[in-house]
Amino acid sequence: MADVARVGASVTVRDAVPEGWDALLAADPSATPAHRPLLWEAFAAALPGFSWRVIAVHEQGALLGGAPVMRTQRGVWRELHALPWMLPAAPIAQPGRIAQVDDRVAHAFAALAAEWRVCGGTWSLYRPEGPAPDAAAFAGVPGGVRMVETAVLSLAGGLAARRAGLARKQRQALDHAIARPFVFAEEPDALEEAYALHLAQSQGWGGHRPLPLELSRRLLAARDASGPLARLFTLRTPAGLASATLVLDGAHESFLWWAGTHPSGRRSGAFLRLVWEIATWAEGQGRRRVNLGASLGLPWVAAFKQSLGAEGVSHAVRVLDARHAPAPLRWLAGRRRDRMAGDA
Repeated sequence: MADVARVGASVTVRDAVPEGWDALLAADPSATPAHRPLLWEAFAAALPGFSWRVIAVHEQGALLGGAPVMRTQRGVWRELHALPWMLPAAPIAQPGRIAQVDDRVAHAFAALAAEWRVCGGTWSLYRPEGPAPDAAAFAGVPGGVRMVETAVLSLAGGLAARRAGLARKQRQALDHAIARPFVFAEEPDALEEAYALHLAQSQGWGGHRPLPLELSRRLLAARDASGPLARLFTLRTPAGLASATLVLDGAHESFLWWAGTHPSGRRSGAFLRLVWEIATWAEGQGRRRVNLGASLGLPWVAAFKQSLGAEGVSHAVRVLDARHAPAPLRWLAGRRRDRMAGDA
């Protein structure tokens, strides 16, 4: 498609970052690391069939807001995401203009789904601060709604106050993990070692497909004037690597994307300590919150996040259907949906 495609009087879809986007990221506290162009560029470079666009809303030449989208294609199967793996990229906007931006971005997203004849996709409407996206604005996006709960550790008021508010047993578990002789560090060169831990641990997660190592390598290498896009944090003992996690970082939020912990580390509270160290680092960097991600129906994961004082933020995910796809692909999408329903 062309560099800029107009889908409304004030809305364009472009394959270049619009002027003013960096200022928008700094101004909107709901901006997440997924709104950083470095992330979209890493996806397109590392993953065959991935390409990104930005839906931009302007008024009198000034950027009011917008959202990134990612088209994925494997053969004839196309999907539209904002963004893949439910990375949160709800529209961001200038102060006081979010409702207007939501409405225009949603219409543009629906138009792209029809134009590209997609077979599916997702759009996470996680917005950690400010008004929640208006359901009516997104009703025209083809598909249904799935509610997801994301665990968010707010850094407002400081971690000391957050620790003081923990239940006694939770505070004792945290203090026990802090007292252990772990060594916390940022180690981008430990990627292969950390990824091996992640692969070993995720073998027991049903249906989980690990992210390609090359993608993580590109994420860690990506940086701009705001700093690195991703950071690899580790926790070590004299015996070796106990736990590690890849963190996507932005001006307002640090997002824990994937992690791995050695079996011995799971018994000694290594991941608890690692997350607390990351939260301490994020607080020192002026971040507003740490996003621990969704628990995806795993009660023990949700309980762990609550033990840190994280709060569940319930938000909608639009799940696109195949109504605009060619007939054979609509049939195939229906078969896939029926099979997933049978497995549930």
